[in-house]
Amino acid sequence: MKNQIKELLKKVNTVLVAGHSDPDGDSIGSMLGLGFMLEQAGKTVHYYCVDSVPRVYSFLPGVDKIKKNLTPGQRFDALFVVDSSDLSRLGDKTTDFRALAGTIVNIDHHHDNTNFGDINYVVAASSTSEAIFDLALYLKAKLDRRIAECLYVALITDTGNFRYENTTIKTFQMAAELMKCGVKTHEITTRIYDTRTIKAVRITALAMSGLRFAAEGKICWTAVTGEMMEQVGAMGEDVVGIVDCLRSIEGVEVAIFFREKDEVVKMNFRSKDRVNVSEIARKFNGGGHLKAAGAVVNGNLEKVEAMVIAETEKQLQWKE
Repeated sequence: MKNQIKELLKKVNTVLVAGHSDPDGDSIGSMLGLGFMLEQAGKTVHYYCVDSVPRVYSFLPGVDKIKKNLTPGQRFDALFVVDSSDLSRLGDKTTDFRALAGTIVNIDHHHDNTNFGDINYVVAASSTSEAIFDLALYLKAKLDRRIAECLYVALITDTGNFRYENTTIKTFQMAAELMKCGVKTHEITTRIYDTRTIKAVRITALAMSGLRFAAEGKICWTAVTGEMMEQVGAMGEDVVGIVDCLRSIEGVEVAIFFREKDEVVKMNFRSKDRVNVSEIARKFNGGGHLKAAGAVVNGNLEKVEAMVIAETEKQLQWKE
């Protein structure tokens, strides 16, 4: 697949790099890291994400290049989609992405990827950034500090700063190579993991006050309503990390965070060992990884909670 990408780059000039809605560090970092590589190769690169870049990633070089809207009628020689298991993950239901470009390149690491691209570079890796790093080595791209910083942010956010089980020897080897390019790891870690807004702390406090448990404490969940968000002036990025706090509770096997927004319910799932939460997420048209997944459902918060908890209890019973 890497050779197919290499051959494609000989033929294209104008490229769109796109990442999924509700962007995380792997999506943003992979978009920018790949885009800078393509710019190095002389390509005209445009960057697209339907949602705003979370404030925590605003320090990344080139982040202001990522646009929320596409120019009507604009076409590209190629569309590179990163960190997305399906085109629908781009989140824009009004745009026909297949009509935007002559060739779609799908670069991802999710096991449930639908291979939607004309070229599918989908690998088992800690993060999409790991796939892009390997591609950079294959293409003999110059890994400057800009590219390295973006890929490093992508790497640590998808491995939980090297705490998750997807962290491998290769992950640390990649991190070491990026450090050689000038990445200041302590500065990045401080920005991402040791800096929180007052609003984030307040919404976390509200969420924690509503903790609930099922299956003898093996399932833990909480919910944040639109009213609660307004009460403290919180934004979507302020609730990132709440689900990980739930997972850290002793005895919890599955943690779920529900967020009500505009008549839909967004869910984040985390697990420790036994339960594949991507299977639960898929029941609600979501997806993800073995121990981290998500889904979005239209409906009433209480009813959605009840359905999801019932399904989670069922999955947990199957594993026992």
